[in-house]
Amino acid sequence: MLIGTNPIQDVIFKGQESLKHQSPEHQNKDGYIEVVLGRAVVSDPIGDGRYASINPCDPNIDVYVNGDSISEITIVTEKDRIEFESRADGEGITEISVEILDDGMKAVLTIDKSPGRQYYVKDVPKTSLLNVSSDYREIPAPDVTLAQCLQELKKVGVDLKSVDGTVANMLVGQRYGGSAVVAEGKYPVDGRDSVVEYLFKKNKYRNPDFDTDKKVDLLDHTIMPTVKVGEVLAKKVSFAIPGRDGQTVTGETVKARQGRDIPLKAGNGAILLHNDTRIVAVSSGRPMFKNGMVVVAPQLVISRNVDPGTGNIYFDGDIRIKGSVMDNMKVVTEGDITVLGNVLQASLTAGGIVNIVGNIISSRVYAGRGVANSLCILPKIQQIHSIIMADFYDVNSEVWLNGYKKMRKRFPDMCAERVRKMETLIKDIKAVLSLVPEREAELMEGILEGLDRVYGRGGIGVGTKLINRLNEDIQSYLQAAEGSNHMDADLRFGYAQNSSVQANGDVIITGRGTYQTDIIAKRSINFLKASSVVRGGMLIAGKRIDMGVVGSSAGIKTYCKVLEKDGSINAVRFFGNTILNINNKKQVIS
Repeated sequence: MLIGTNPIQDVIFKGQESLKHQSPEHQNKDGYIEVVLGRAVVSDPIGDGRYASINPCDPNIDVYVNGDSISEITIVTEKDRIEFESRADGEGITEISVEILDDGMKAVLTIDKSPGRQYYVKDVPKTSLLNVSSDYREIPAPDVTLAQCLQELKKVGVDLKSVDGTVANMLVGQRYGGSAVVAEGKYPVDGRDSVVEYLFKKNKYRNPDFDTDKKVDLLDHTIMPTVKVGEVLAKKVSFAIPGRDGQTVTGETVKARQGRDIPLKAGNGAILLHNDTRIVAVSSGRPMFKNGMVVVAPQLVISRNVDPGTGNIYFDGDIRIKGSVMDNMKVVTEGDITVLGNVLQASLTAGGIVNIVGNIISSRVYAGRGVANSLCILPKIQQIHSIIMADFYDVNSEVWLNGYKKMRKRFPDMCAERVRKMETLIKDIKAVLSLVPEREAELMEGILEGLDRVYGRGGIGVGTKLINRLNEDIQSYLQAAEGSNHMDADLRFGYAQNSSVQANGDVIITGRGTYQTDIIAKRSINFLKASSVVRGGMLIAGKRIDMGVVGSSAGIKTYCKVLEKDGSINAVRFFGNTILNINNKKQVIS
């Protein structure tokens, strides 16, 4: 069969020939699919173009083709009916909850708004393969009212009086809800205890002078707290303040701690004053607590020897030492001192009585104050003070009118006589200065230095400031000496050797006597035993000296003096080289 005569072949050939003459846009065009306003639009291919297909890949959109749900890529044509079914993710939900925190002191209101979602197919431009994708529209959660919130608060027991309506309304108005403390209880306010300030140290403490540049005796390492009469020991700084109870959000009462009043209690040696708000010492001694009270112990008991371990002892009350006072130690007090042992190369200074059961060896002991002052120094200082007052404080004096330097030039003889008299008085004071307690000696040395600058160095540097300071120092010394002169205090011991002892009362020797010891007594010196001996030394008494055996066959020099005109000096026996002096009338026993 010839090809040209075959009608079918002719048709095919003619068709092919006609296609060759068609424009490119009418040849093999792919089909497409698009989504417009949520609807699928399909266009079939032209020629041998590819058909469009759809991929149901979004879990929120179900795809149906011709009523059948598809789950994989499916080819679609213009004739196919394509439907989308969007999933709804529930309606919006609103939940109200209440939580009570902090032991009932806070109520937290929570409004939890969870909006719903309505999904829909997103529009897609023309494509050969449509991958279905979705978006969603939010479904608002239901609104709540303040009344609903209050109802929930009430359900859990919240007292609605404690609810802050402003905070609750703000929370209700928030689009997505939230949490807020809408009710708070009243916290309790604890009371405050009264405050007492104690103005004394309770325990002995390290001498703070060791932390300074001051010159300090190494044996003064420990300070014993002491007070004097009239010192304030404690005071009430503030009174107790009552507490204020609180309340939880559920209306329960929360008890507050009430302020406690701390009473001031005064025991022995102390007294309450100023409406019981102050404790004041009525005796000198050591302040301490005892049975809840502030007391002043008039006696300090040392149960051992006073030695470098205890340090020097300074106390304003009585001191009782059960041991001995050892080498180089000092015991100083305003009260009495009792030593059950010995005093060995030490120093004791008491404002009151001193009683030493044992012996005094190479030591200095003072009972009472102002003994040497009143008998030897005080009269000299009074004379010096009179001269100073006449020279510098009498408005008619030449010094007042012309100045001290000018007076020396104009009246050299008068000034020379004044200086000689002053030098004599100073010399007399220096002769007995070693008999004065250390602290009083330091004050006296300062006065003597001032006198030397005014009268002994040609008036160099003399001015109003120096003279006034000298006058003030002398007046202070006179007041202290005259005040202590009225405090009688006895000194009692068994035996003394190479020592110096003084009493502002009587000196009583109970044992075998003294050896090379200086004794000064305001009233009397009394050796109790007729067999006691007095060998060497200087004995000075205001009224009377009663002794056993004075001096020795070896001729040890012993000086005995009584100041009063009607005084007496008595002894069982006097050895030679003994000097007796009554009211400056001397007698030498040969």
